[in-house]
Parts: sequence; structure tokens; C-alpha cells
Amino acid sequence: MKIEIKNQEAFVDEKIHIKISELSPLSHLKITFHMELPWCSGELFSSYAIFQPDDKGEVDLEHTSPIEGTYENANSIGLLYSLRLTTSYGKNIAKNINIEHPILIKISFETTSDQRELTLTRFFKSKDIVVQKINDTFTGQLFYKEHSRHKTILMLGGSDGNLDSLSLMAGPLASRGFNVLTVSYFATKNLPEKLEEIPLEYFENIFDWIKTNEITKSEEIYIHGTSKGGELALLLASKYPQIKKVVAVEPHAYCFQALNGLMSGANVSSWSYKRNSLPFVKVDNEYFYQDQKLQIENGVPFGFCNTYKKSLLASSNKDEARIKVEDSNADLLLICGEEDNIWNSYEACQEIINHLKRRNYKHRVELLSYPHMGHPLPVPFIIPVSLTTAIPMNGGIFSTGGTLLGNAEGQYQSFQRTINFFRDK
Repeated sequence: MKIEIKNQEAFVDEKIHIKISELSPLSHLKITFHMELPWCSGELFSSYAIFQPDDKGEVDLEHTSPIEGTYENANSIGLLYSLRLTTSYGKNIAKNINIEHPILIKISFETTSDQRELTLTRFFKSKDIVVQKINDTFTGQLFYKEHSRHKTILMLGGSDGNLDSLSLMAGPLASRGFNVLTVSYFATKNLPEKLEEIPLEYFENIFDWIKTNEITKSEEIYIHGTSKGGELALLLASKYPQIKKVVAVEPHAYCFQALNGLMSGANVSSWSYKRNSLPFVKVDNEYFYQDQKLQIENGVPFGFCNTYKKSLLASSNKDEARIKVEDSNADLLLICGEEDNIWNSYEACQEIINHLKRRNYKHRVELLSYPHMGHPLPVPFIIPVSLTTAIPMNGGIFSTGGTLLGNAEGQYQSFQRTINFFRDK
């Protein structure tokens, strides 16, 4: 057999293309993927597909549907997006994340008469990327190329507060020609342990640092925020005119109550300004427990989306708690999944767009919504989406929403657009 692979060595967010020829049209070809994340050895993810070659003795994964396997329809990334955990020692893949080493995916090709093995090498960053830890007036990491004169993207994560996980996006973005500054905004020095009343003034220190640092040295700020970080990114843009570009992934249109982990915490806002708690929508944990019980009884995956919808319906101060995005001075790229099961980010993004249209917002606004995407990481092909679309919990299944293919395609398309959005003049 002859094997052709496009992007056998590539960045983690790039698609692969596999074509096999010189096969017997009467044979069957089995392709198997095995992957471990470099910081979490022993946790093995696998996928497979069996194909019937065409009359020319060829199998092109982009055009050939498997007759059996972990995915169904022809797709060049089918074996990537259908990876599932097949061997586990109970390690937490969210801990000790490190992007210094690439992901290696071992591929086997088997027919009755032949067997081959190859390896895909998936890099998180180019070799010339420098990662600098920062413990100044804030805690973070700067990803950059030496002698760079590129724009700086301030990257804000979600409610997990995991600074290391931001490197999964920062590495690929920095490799495309940006400085990327990832920062913590709670559970670090001089900040609250929980996501409650985080002072917006904290970010003024970061803006000043970007302005004066020899590497970043810019008055213009670009921001990338995901989930709760998307809420924060839009809030900051509404108050600070030096913010010129915002990518908000799975954001919301309102300021919400403080969080204690995934659940609502103290009866204060997530954010504060000038020592005052900002207006917020109260989120009632009881809604979640009621929905969880009902959905487990009905055999339906549960999440937090209905909790946020019901909390918004019950709120008496929505207008005050709404983020005044129309006051921003930035180009905006909003990204969301229509099947988001963490909160109703699709409805929120539509609401933001409608407010901006009514106010004749003078800057560029773009909405990317995906019908079968839920609430995945913004970068594709790293953490298998099978891990978050079906998580056993409390006798039921917790899901962030969407399908395997819908999440993977949404991640890929939106991340490529994110790169180009930050590049656009």
C-alpha cells in the first residue's frame, strides 16, 4: 500500500489529510489512531475506521465513508474528532499541562496482506517561541518571538482559573505572529480566592505593563476571552477605549453572580469597580438541582444552560446587569455554539448583536455561530471532545453540549477565523 499524509508534522490546530492507494478493491483497510497527551502519559485515546477501497484501490478519508468505526461519514478529521479514552489510570488531564513537547499520534494501517505504522507530530508552538513567566503586579505568561514587533493579545480563561490550560491556545496563536499574554484573574496573589468581585482596576496594571514593556510596547490592546473570560472581555471593552479588538468565545451579555467553582457563590457580583460590586444577575443553584434531578430521571444529559435561562427570566435588574457593549471602541468577533449547555451563549450573542445594531455601533462586528457546537475549548484537536460531551456525574451524564463533529468543526473554523481576525487591519 502507498500512504500519503498531508500535515504529518503540523500545528495542533491544523487538519490532516490521509490518502491510501495501491490497495486491492476487494480488501478491507483498518486505520487506528492512538494518542496520549504529552503531560499525561498512560491516558490513552483511540479511534478506528474500516474502509472498502474504491475501484482504483484507493481510500481518501476526505471522500470515503468508513463501513465501521468510531465515526460515520467521510471526513478528513474523523479519526481525530472521534478519539475516545480507552485506557485510563485516573489521571486528571487538566493538571500539569505543558506544551514543550508535541502530541504524538501513532497510526496503524492494516489489510490482510500488509501492515504499516506512522506517527503524526502535532506541535503546540514553533521552536522560536519564548515563554516568560510573570510575577509582577499580576501573574501570567508571555508567549513571544524575540525581536517581535507584533500586536499583543491578552488572553482570559474561564471559571476553572487554570492558567496553564491557556497555553494550549497561546502557543498556536503566538506561532502565527502575535505576542500572547495569559493572565490569572482570581485565586492568585492580591486577588480573591474565588471568582467574586474581581476588581477591573487589576487590568489597568496589565494594560500599563503592555504599554511600557519592551517586548509588547503598545497602547492598543487586543483581548481573547473564553466563557466567563468572554463575559469579562466584553465588560473590559465597554469601559476601556484602548481595547481595539475582542474575540469573545462562548460569552454572555450580562454580569452574573460570583462563582464558587461551577456553582454560584457569595451573593455579590463576579466583578467590581472602584470598590463597588457591579450590578449582576443572581443565579439560583436550586434551578440547577431541579433540572439535574429531572434530566437524570429522563435519561437526558444535564448542564447549566437552563439554570442561566431561568435566572435571567427571574431577574428584576437585567438592564442594570447588561454589559454595555455598545460603549466599546473595539472590533468584535463573537463565537458560540447553538447547543451550548453551560449557559445560553448563542441567545446572549444574538442579544449583543441586536443591541449594537440598534445603537448603530461604528466598529466591525462578526458573529460565528455553529448549529451543533456546545461549549468546547476554542482550539481544536487537543482535548478530545468526547471527554466533555458525556461526563458521568451524580448518576447521570453532564454535557457541555453539541456533537463530536459539530464541536470539532466549530472549533476548527472559529480558531482559523480568530487568527485572521487578529491579523486583519
